[in-house]
Amino acid sequence: MSDIQIKFGQRVRELRQIQGLTQEELAEKAELHSTYIGTIERGEQNLSLGSIEKVAKGLGVSIAELFLFCEALPSVKTEFMMLAKIIDLIKKNDERTLKMIDNILKEILKWAKEVDV
Repeated sequence: MSDIQIKFGQRVRELRQIQGLTQEELAEKAELHSTYIGTIERGEQNLSLGSIEKVAKGLGVSIAELFLFCEALPSVKTEFMMLAKIIDLIKKNDERTLKMIDNILKEILKWAKEVDV
């Protein structure tokens, strides 16, 4: 078992438990076998990219969020998670809505600069 497999497995378990899912429920959502989820969480499994994608889909998170297990950089981890969520929300919109979001963000940043937030 490699260190990254163990950390990845712990991250999967953490995200699963936060959502209140059992291994069986995650397995169903990810279209994987529940024993496979157990081996992932114990760090015993060297996953393929396809399996990583399935786990992310089953947990409803981005692939990047599965790899946010660096304890040394909690502020970067938090910021990255926030950005990943924002990107996931934004990319689901059409061009007209994206332009509106862009204008709103510009106004918010302009306001924040004026009030020195």
